[in-house]
Amino acid sequence: MSKNKFFQEYAARFAAASNQSLVESFNKEAGITGWTSMRASFIAALINEFLNRGIDISAVSDGRSTDFNHHVRLDETGKRFILID
Repeated sequence: MSKNKFFQEYAARFAAASNQSLVESFNKEAGITGWTSMRASFIAALINEFLNRGIDISAVSDGRSTDFNHHVRLDETGKRFILID
């Protein structure tokens, strides 16, 4: 199974998930420093889904890299990340 296949599987899973579930998935990655191709596929699909939904993740991403040093929540509109630690 290729990396692309894993990305597709994660993308399908995230497309069916609630916004809160996506945030919880993001927060589970906070503080983890290990890196594998499987994790890269997971994170790429997760970030892609936030962007597909129009959620502003600029609190943790500059568009090229994503910072997993903080936990986040969605603002009151549900459309923007807010750092919580």
